Amino acid sequence: MCLLLGARRYLLTSMSDISSLRGLQAAVDGMAAGAACAASASVMVVADHASELSLAEQSLIASWATHRQHEFATGRLCARRALAVLGLDGGNLLPDGDGVPQWPTGLVGSISHSRGVVIAVAARSADCSLLGLDLEKTNRLRAAAIRKVVHPLEADFVAGDQVKASILFSLKEAFYKAQFPRWRTTGNFHDLALGVDMEAGSAQVVEIDARFAPNLAQLRFGFRLVDDYVVSLCWG
Repeated sequence: MCLLLGARRYLLTSMSDISSLRGLQAAVDGMAAGAACAASASVMVVADHASELSLAEQSLIASWATHRQHEFATGRLCARRALAVLGLDGGNLLPDGDGVPQWPTGLVGSISHSRGVVIAVAARSADCSLLGLDLEKTNRLRAAAIRKVVHPLEADFVAGDQVKASILFSLKEAFYKAQFPRWRTTGNFHDLALGVDMEAGSAQVVEIDARFAPNLAQLRFGFRLVDDYVVSLCWG
């Protein structure tokens, strides 16, 4: 588990903050193990890790705003630590033209950050061909945003509940991040309807737009609630 503290902007101030990080690490570790694809995950607090980047990565972010540099650097370090657990070297993790991290050949992974916390997950593509991760706060969606997120087939499940809408938001983000590196298919939240099992912390595709590859309907989903966060994983 990686709990690195340092940037004043995101400095942890209470034991509850540290407990949330530990809970998030345990949650994503559990989902990764349950995914049966030998995935590894790492959780970190955003801080200044630019000096630990490769020269190419440092050059890329040199002109960025400070907070963006910190988020990028922490995400890449987090990804490398996840890969190290698998005995792998991440090398340069430069983004492509769409901003997607270019994982080394034979590897898949995903990085997500929310409010100063970063999570990364990685696996061998032989074990897991698609992998998407998302981290969100559960107390930020307002009514207008909920309407954009929730498919008509999901309306009864959500019934205006902010936490349930946030779960769907996170699950759908994880789905798009899993499929986009391969198919580059863009869409909106109403292109996908999910059936959510709150007790099991899982979901399945109920309806998917025809623009997406048919086999994406078979992707698997997991999520966990940790304090006021939801972390979601999509794999296949």
